[in-house]
Amino acid sequence: MKILIVKLGAIGDVLRTTSLLPGLRNKFNDPTIDWLTANSAKDILLNNPLINRLAVWEERESLNDYQLVIGLEDDKEACEYVSSRRAEQVVGAFLKNGKQSYTPSGWFDMSMISRFGLEQANFLKKKNQNTYQQHMAALLRIEISPYVFKLTPEEMEYGERVIRELGIGKRETVVGINTGAGKRWPLKSWGVEQTIELINRLRKELGVVSLILGGDQEQERNALIAKESGMPNAGTHSLRGFAAVIGRTKTLVSSDSLAMHFGIALNKRLVIFFGPTSAAEIELYELGEKLLSPVACSVCYKKNCDKKPHCMDSISIEEMFQAVKRQLAAA
Repeated sequence: MKILIVKLGAIGDVLRTTSLLPGLRNKFNDPTIDWLTANSAKDILLNNPLINRLAVWEERESLNDYQLVIGLEDDKEACEYVSSRRAEQVVGAFLKNGKQSYTPSGWFDMSMISRFGLEQANFLKKKNQNTYQQHMAALLRIEISPYVFKLTPEEMEYGERVIRELGIGKRETVVGINTGAGKRWPLKSWGVEQTIELINRLRKELGVVSLILGGDQEQERNALIAKESGMPNAGTHSLRGFAAVIGRTKTLVSSDSLAMHFGIALNKRLVIFFGPTSAAEIELYELGEKLLSPVACSVCYKKNCDKKPHCMDSISIEEMFQAVKRQLAAA
């Protein structure tokens, strides 16, 4: 059995899609599984023992025919490519009569190509109570599994070295703080002042070190948090280097972001907060807890909002502190 997965991005979504691999392996009795992804996400899938061949989009024409093609992108070019493969079966999103279509699926019913239209798709997304993994298990008729991601010994040593160079001792308890969310979804961020106050409470009341995490787009914000709190800024790293640094934390506080997906993949204790995006879609595998905004209009997927207070403002410092305290105890 030869299977092709077409999942290009975003990077965190690619990482969580690795949770399909064990189920596919079990269902089809150890098939050959190839994966087509975007160049930006390739490193996430390196050294994955359940992937036979990893190819980037620019190499797509070099891939051969498959018995099963799983299309998990809904843009037209990706759907056209899925339909162009000579396959016994196509599952997911594909092109039909020149338009994007999909195998009947609760997941794609909530997507941009929903057969119900965008307004109803957004309504379904808000009402949805199933995780991505549950949707994919129903679509592919497989069991739900954890992410498949493992750091190499060299990468783990890199994470240790970063911690040492920041002056954090081996016996100190480290809480990762990733409250930004980049420019694509700025409303997913928790406030700078709230973050600083949380960090100060964690230091004073629990005696833990807060390691301030984020990517390139969060560095100005993170520098301010580090300056005002006196806690170390982890800086920027390669994708797998970032994962290695997160791997050195005991508990992770994060927005719905790549850092969250790394925390899930690395079995960290988690405190994840949500406002404009769906908490229901995220499977934490009993690794922690979700803090949800009580604002009625949350799960809006908007990139701009003029409501006061903002949904993220309604998640209190006390809520966050108590959640971190519980997860540290669980760890």
